[in-house]
Amino acid sequence: MVERIGSYAGQILRVNLTSKEIKKEPIPVEALRKFIGGKGLSAYYLFRELKPGVNPLGPENKLLFMTGPLTGTIAPVPNRFNVAAKSPLTGTWSDGQCGGSWGPELKFSGYDGIIIEGKSEAPVYLHVRDEEVSILSAEDIWGADTFSTERILKEKHFSGRMPRVASIGPAGERMALISVIISEVRAVGRGGMGAVMGSKKLKAIVVSGTKYKPEDFAADKKAMREAVRRSISSLMSDEDTSPHVKPTTPRGSLSLYGSARIVGDINAAGGWPTRNFQTGIFEKASEISGQAYADKLWTPRNAPGTRPCYRCQILCAHVSVVRSGKYAGTLDEGPEYETIWAYGAQCGVSDREAIARADYLSDYYGLATISLGNTIGFLMECYERGLITREDTDGLELTFGNADAMVKLVEMAGAGIGKIGALASNGVKRASEQIGKGSEKFAMHVKGLEMPAYEPRAAFGMGLGYAICDRGACHLHAWTAGDEMLQPPAVDPITTKGKARSVKDLSEEVAVAYDSAGTCLFQAFGIGGLEEIVDIINAATGFGFKDVDELRKAGERI
Repeated sequence: MVERIGSYAGQILRVNLTSKEIKKEPIPVEALRKFIGGKGLSAYYLFRELKPGVNPLGPENKLLFMTGPLTGTIAPVPNRFNVAAKSPLTGTWSDGQCGGSWGPELKFSGYDGIIIEGKSEAPVYLHVRDEEVSILSAEDIWGADTFSTERILKEKHFSGRMPRVASIGPAGERMALISVIISEVRAVGRGGMGAVMGSKKLKAIVVSGTKYKPEDFAADKKAMREAVRRSISSLMSDEDTSPHVKPTTPRGSLSLYGSARIVGDINAAGGWPTRNFQTGIFEKASEISGQAYADKLWTPRNAPGTRPCYRCQILCAHVSVVRSGKYAGTLDEGPEYETIWAYGAQCGVSDREAIARADYLSDYYGLATISLGNTIGFLMECYERGLITREDTDGLELTFGNADAMVKLVEMAGAGIGKIGALASNGVKRASEQIGKGSEKFAMHVKGLEMPAYEPRAAFGMGLGYAICDRGACHLHAWTAGDEMLQPPAVDPITTKGKARSVKDLSEEVAVAYDSAGTCLFQAFGIGGLEEIVDIINAATGFGFKDVDELRKAGERI
């Protein structure tokens, strides 16, 4: 039996879907110290094990699910897990973070991560419950949407404790290149992690853990409690992260308006890409801001249906309920800032209900909202330029501002309906290559990964971050937008001076303190810097990192 190492379970599961072999492997302590966990562990294993030239959708590719040393602990917002593989969209490294409760539940089962290898001949899912690990038939749920899949598997495996599910929808099953993995309506894996999972005929992973409790995960329990108390005090006294402190700016707090609270700031800075990045200001931004959703669609914060992530103090999750009109009955978690942009400003759409519907359909089918919205905006520009016609769009009038066409195309992409649905579901780079006619010049991506909701010409730090990010155009790699575009800006957004250092420092901090440690990035709005994270990581792991610089070295390594 493998012993715990501080806040680590100390072992991973290695599951080969070809041979159906399941192994439990200890993790080298030196790997944990050098790579921390989460994204770091994913990088450690993929770099060592994945050969050059591997087909991302072939059985040789590996799909990794990794937690961090703070996942499932008593630390603030300790709910993240990392998913990584070679991307079928970009052909290079891709990874993402996901919240909810799946990651903590895996730790409670006694595992820091899972490596999926090979490919099953028939659809299967993986069931993990402490020492019991099984590969089970998924024939009866293959073809089901993610919501139904989660409901069915939770009912089937409920045993006094609610299991947690990470699954793919129909888009992942047919290996759409912008498909994602969904867990409790939270998406992970932009870059086609859903397609990788689908290529392996793996419908879902169900986890339920009773082996450990949050209090078990600490090398020094007293120091852990003290460090956590200080950090939570910081979070709960900051107007950005506390549900109890009255905000002093129109932006409001994360608990009031979620990630969508920054719509007004980014738009005012000229940084909200509009109509496929043709401009940086959307004239109807106020109609689809977090404040507008809170006033018109969101349920009260503690209403039934809202599902905060595990042990979350910030409470940014919201639920939209569409009560009238053509999309009446839609119940959507969010939408978040990026999704509001993707199906809103990027497509010239200001219809709140339509955006909520598009978000719901994306989760239902298992598609990345940033990538799909970016691609739809691109197709709308192609249509308006006359590069594609209604014959190419299966009859859709893909003009900017046509909310109904946008929603319909989301559904077609999810279900793989028609030429235009298939085209949209494989991302903007493939679409531009197929359409040609110079459209490549306004296909907005880096390395094949679609650009997100920050105009790089209005924030040079964000542009540099897109350019050097390991997976392509990722806004989370180095979020300089906070200093460059939140009002009033702390630095000049359109100068290169100081941006290289800022991007380097931020990318190292994010890589180690959040993506690898297993905590939510939103706490960065409220805590007192990496010093607080160092104290918690040291108390949790027992590794004794001397200072922030030593922890940053791990971030640089990752």
